[in-house]
Amino acid sequence: MKRVRIGCGAGFADDRIEPAAELAERGGLDYLVFECLAERTVALAQLDRLRDPEAGYNEWLADRMDAVLESCARDGVRIITNMGAANPVAAARVVAEVGPPEGNRESEGRGGHR
Repeated sequence: MKRVRIGCGAGFADDRIEPAAELAERGGLDYLVFECLAERTVALAQLDRLRDPEAGYNEWLADRMDAVLESCARDGVRIITNMGAANPVAAARVVAEVGPPEGNRESEGRGGHR
């Protein structure tokens, strides 16, 4: 039986970033999950998007991805998240801007980063 290691990068919208970075760097993970939504969070994200069509995703998205993408790309760790909230398209643009290091974009276009 294959063993799969899953780490929790966030359990709520304002969770700390440092433990996720440590897990990405030294956790030996297959998946790193950022679970950042609740009903209240989605409602607030919808209001943000109404004020600004480019908003509506988790405010810590760029910081979280900046903290983990390099390690995750290097080690083949897949990131699973709902930080796109009310605007997953804008969130995807943010992640692309932070982006994995060049040469580690093999999963680009398949809904996830490796």
